[in-house]
Amino acid sequence: RIKDDALCGRPPSIIEYGRNSEFPPASLRTNKNPKSFLAHARSVIVKNKRRHLANSKRDEVAHDSPIGVTDVNSSIESAPKQAAMEKKAKSKSGRPKFGYSKLTQRLLGPSKTGEAGNTNLPCSCAIYSIVNWMVAFADVEGIQTMCLKVLPFLLEDESQRATAQRAGLTDIVLRGMVLFPSSVKLHTAAFHTIVLLARPLGGREGMLFHRSMVNSTGIFNGGTPSGKSGIAVMLDSMKRFESDAVLQAMGCWSLVNIALAPSQKAVLVKLGGISVVANAMMQHQFNAEVQFRALFALINLVIPSVKSNDADSEGTDANSSIQSELSDTSEKEMLDDSVGQIANLVVVAMKNFCSSESILNRACLVLHNLSLTDDYHIPLLWTPNCYQLLEWCLANYRTDQALQQSAAGTLHRLQTTLSNNAGLQQRFSSSLQSQQQSSLEQSYHEAMELHQREEQLIATQRQ
Repeated sequence: RIKDDALCGRPPSIIEYGRNSEFPPASLRTNKNPKSFLAHARSVIVKNKRRHLANSKRDEVAHDSPIGVTDVNSSIESAPKQAAMEKKAKSKSGRPKFGYSKLTQRLLGPSKTGEAGNTNLPCSCAIYSIVNWMVAFADVEGIQTMCLKVLPFLLEDESQRATAQRAGLTDIVLRGMVLFPSSVKLHTAAFHTIVLLARPLGGREGMLFHRSMVNSTGIFNGGTPSGKSGIAVMLDSMKRFESDAVLQAMGCWSLVNIALAPSQKAVLVKLGGISVVANAMMQHQFNAEVQFRALFALINLVIPSVKSNDADSEGTDANSSIQSELSDTSEKEMLDDSVGQIANLVVVAMKNFCSSESILNRACLVLHNLSLTDDYHIPLLWTPNCYQLLEWCLANYRTDQALQQSAAGTLHRLQTTLSNNAGLQQRFSSSLQSQQQSSLEQSYHEAMELHQREEQLIATQRQ
């Protein structure tokens, strides 16, 4: 019978002599290939023996211990597994916490089939995923730069911008600027992201963004009280890369929306924001993008501050958090010291880009906001060619309503100041005559130099 079972491939029959018929026969596992069974059993014995020997050498366990079993009645393999689990738990405790993101799980998570899952998810998941990637790879410059380059396209949508602000994206961007202080590409992309993050949300002028910009905590790892504010980080970046025209243009653009909030504007001015913008204009006098963005930033920076209860409360919080960074000079005093330099730089930009209506429009708006303060009328009047350029813009760009209103308003205020002071009016008239005489002489010298160059060119061609 046993031979017949073996030939037919059946499991061997069991003959239990003396067994009571009331109990069912014991079952026996099927084993069609005895060689495979014996080989598997032999491999298990060898494997367990090797593990036991390795464990006995490491832990100095006696050789008379049973193979495969420890003194706590568990497998020998559980000891290294338990140590690995404890090590993994310790490493996880120090890692940053990530937000829930389906897109991140689909792209980076394990897959049973080995293929990526469906990535056609709502656009709102993208912001959380990018935030997760920037936190998970905070020490990788390339990943930080790529994420920052993608963010502006998403932040154009107001709902995405609100989601990003709630997720704390501003702190992450500023932290990246601090961790990689020598990367021009990263800082340029970071400024572009801040441009969108600082854009006002409906009627609220970026208060979620304001917390990161003015408060010093939360920008560095651990939020040390001695950390710099977000505005200080941005201004330091613009000072460090003053020769890079693209970064200067993007940095000036980011200051436009920051200066919308009164408390942020006060901190920006007291930290030297006006001098940073003026330095960008001086370093890149013939770069239209830098001049346009710098003039745009000055429009908000030179507006006279109007104090209110909300602004006072916000300013108190700001001063308490970054008091060590702010100078003792008030915002009005810093504006007073910079009026002459600002007016001169604006006039130079108007001369260099007299055919650019957009630059002339912003330049007239800067002069208009300066003229709102009576104390600034004298510096404007004594700035060479300022009065003449305003009249020239008023006569040559009649279709630009904003330019017409700003230039006409500035000229009206300056004329009112002149009419109230006869001595000042007489000195201003003589100043205009001297300026006209100097401009004619300069034009004559330029024409003579051009004529001499033409004669030299003709002489070289004849030779």
